[in-house]
Amino acid sequence: MKQFSPTQKGLLTAVAMIVVLSFSLFVLKNPFESKFQYIVYCLLCFGIVWSLVSYHRSGTDKKTFANYFSTGFKTFVVVALLMAAFSFIYFTTHPKFRDNSIAENSKLLAAQGNHLPKEIEENAAQLRKMFIPMTISITIFSYLIMGALITAIAAAFLSKKKDAQPTTI
Repeated sequence: MKQFSPTQKGLLTAVAMIVVLSFSLFVLKNPFESKFQYIVYCLLCFGIVWSLVSYHRSGTDKKTFANYFSTGFKTFVVVALLMAAFSFIYFTTHPKFRDNSIAENSKLLAAQGNHLPKEIEENAAQLRKMFIPMTISITIFSYLIMGALITAIAAAFLSKKKDAQPTTI
């Protein structure tokens, strides 16, 4: 059976996440920020743990926290980059999401009552310019943070875990 590298596992994980997210968006017509997103996060967790458990089962002698984290990093950084690319493509081809978000923000500002109509329009124009970079930044940052947390927790657990060896007293 072919062994996949951590980077290849990250690629497979990202493809699975994109397929599930696309299914949610285009087939089920869920909004981008739906509860279906938790399935995508579970796939991220699964991909990282898959990579770390495979490393744990490998014949490598030095299984330190740093080595585990390095393996997980190689997986989740690929996922973060591919999900950022997917987000860029989705939001540039579907400006309706951006426009709805800006309209909602403008409605909230108007409801506060302490903004002039010109200020609300200027705010909407500014949001329109920075929406894609802001969204991509949030996507990258969130997947990197989640990936680092999942990796750190799993690496800490696996680096402390000893292979089943009898202990003598």
